[in-house]
Amino acid sequence: MDGQDVKPGFQDRLRLVIGDQAPFRWAREVGIGKSTFDGLWNKGTRPQLKTLLKIAWETDISLSWLLTGKGGHKLPSTSEEYQPITLCSQTEPLNTLYPLHREGYILVPRYSIQECPKAHNFFCQAQQVDHLAFKAGWIIQDLGLDPEKLALIPVQGDSMTPTLNQGDLLLLDRRERLVRSDGIYVVCQKRHLMPKRLQRGFDGSVMIKSDNPIYETQTVQEREAARLTIVGRVVWAGHRM
Repeated sequence: MDGQDVKPGFQDRLRLVIGDQAPFRWAREVGIGKSTFDGLWNKGTRPQLKTLLKIAWETDISLSWLLTGKGGHKLPSTSEEYQPITLCSQTEPLNTLYPLHREGYILVPRYSIQECPKAHNFFCQAQQVDHLAFKAGWIIQDLGLDPEKLALIPVQGDSMTPTLNQGDLLLLDRRERLVRSDGIYVVCQKRHLMPKRLQRGFDGSVMIKSDNPIYETQTVQEREAARLTIVGRVVWAGHRM
């Protein structure tokens, strides 16, 4: 990602982040070089990915807000309602709702969800079991994803075999709650979260397909399609060997 991917108004957002602090002293504390910061502060240069990551990590500011100016600028980890949890692989608590790692990685939470909760609060903190790290450049630049809208869940069932098998790990884009284009989505079906291949028809209907030939294709008409509970779109899958 280069500076062209950052939406206009970044300088105003940067001033809001710095507030009343001395700008160059703030930059030094964050770890931004003097010449780099001079370009951002005085010349209107748009930041590179590594600079954005430093700002987001050191200030608890949303990377998505830095990029676009949309949404809240403070991460949930800084709110009064947030309670830190402990990673299964770590011995010290970490503000794990914050998705950025110092070395330029995205920490994506993995959830253990056995069935769809009645309130459809799929990704509550109690369901988190640990996190996996992905290269920030791959997540943001190559896939165009929002690091704060990702989740990892295991495959349940065999309806997508051989493409996806029981226990495979799915990376979900939680922004995709509607079938805007054909792809593999995770839907809540009979109280279970299941990956399915969804295809929208010209009449607004949605075909629900399984790669396992023993399962029949279902067609949901437009009115019923609006009631489909879609959790997210599958953008990556990790297979067991």
